[in-house]
Amino acid sequence: MDKDSIKQKIQELIEKAREKFDALIATERDRRALFLGSTAIIVIVIYLVFHSYSSGVDSLQKRSVQLEKELQEVKALKAEYEDSQTKIAELSSKITKENEDLISVVEKILLNEELDRKNFSIRDVNSRSNSDEDFYEEKSVDVELNKLSLNSLVDILYKLQNKPSLKVSNLNISTKSGKSDSTKVKLRVSTYEFKQVS
Repeated sequence: MDKDSIKQKIQELIEKAREKFDALIATERDRRALFLGSTAIIVIVIYLVFHSYSSGVDSLQKRSVQLEKELQEVKALKAEYEDSQTKIAELSSKITKENEDLISVVEKILLNEELDRKNFSIRDVNSRSNSDEDFYEEKSVDVELNKLSLNSLVDILYKLQNKPSLKVSNLNISTKSGKSDSTKVKLRVSTYEFKQVS
């Protein structure tokens, strides 16, 4: 087949299609029906395009609102974390590590109260932390005081308890009736150090 015969066949097909189309819309009613049908198809296509676009926009807006809420939660957590860090720094500055051993610190307080060395004993208790999850380490000494007046006891407890890095616990006081100068006292003095967070 040559090119001219192919062209002629294509033109014949186009002519036949045109004739059939003209036969379909020969009357005014057919033309109107075809126009309405094509208009309906165009409207449906436009609606589908718009609907898929608006659905996409709605889902994006919902996702945006969700992300905004999550961002607010993250900001709140960040503020809480920074507040905790500030409080830990304040506590760390208050609970400063003594240059001396805990025994020496307690001994100085007792000697400043003019207690005789024979009337007190200080025993070191092993360093410990309550668990691996705790963020501090506790060091303690057990103190036993003999032949102590109540006034001296009050002064000693005041000085121990008001030192920011010390805590008094397990206080046990025993006295002989009628003898205010023969009070026997047992107590534990502890200090706390923050562990290094890794």
